[in-house]
Amino acid sequence: MSKGIIVKDKINLQELILPSSSLSDQEIESSLNRWTILLHQHQIHVVFHQDPLCIRDQYDFMANEFMQMLLPPHPAGLQFCFVYDRVAPHPSIDDANQLVQQLLEDIFRKQKIEEINTTAQLMHFNEYENLSEPEFRYLIKNSEERKPAISQCNIMFRNKKMENNALVLAGRYQLGYAHPHFCQIEQGGWEASLKKMTGKWVVEALFIDGF
Repeated sequence: MSKGIIVKDKINLQELILPSSSLSDQEIESSLNRWTILLHQHQIHVVFHQDPLCIRDQYDFMANEFMQMLLPPHPAGLQFCFVYDRVAPHPSIDDANQLVQQLLEDIFRKQKIEEINTTAQLMHFNEYENLSEPEFRYLIKNSEERKPAISQCNIMFRNKKMENNALVLAGRYQLGYAHPHFCQIEQGGWEASLKKMTGKWVVEALFIDGF
């Protein structure tokens, strides 16, 4: 049975490990592939659970933590399997929240809807599928003409999940309609599905109760 040994020495890694900031994505991917093959040759396996995938996170983990990890005393030929499951909130999800919040407020407040980047310029809105952006705007405008102006608009976020490679946000809304002698409150649910396109969130589906 061998003594305790760090991973880097176990696999006899001789190369200089550079910081990820000095490497291109292609160089990072090449290093990860090379290390994976070397680890497998020494019965060490690393499984990455990431959604979305980020090879720079994987490289930083391997270079700064995993290669320096101490393996316990073990017999020759023992298989090691490690799972990387450190999923942290992605800062860009805040951008998705802001996009959905602004879109819903613009719809409810009858503001001019800013240009929306959608997958292939098509989106699913309630029961309507494959809408172009002009068609989506027409449906919203047509709905606006049937509703009075609102005095209150409250957008609430309830759920957030990754589903079929899309970020799905869901929540509730509460609207206040001011009338001469009373105030009408309207409530309902909403759900939005977004994907990343060229580094930006795009809306591919939107569902709003009551529209």
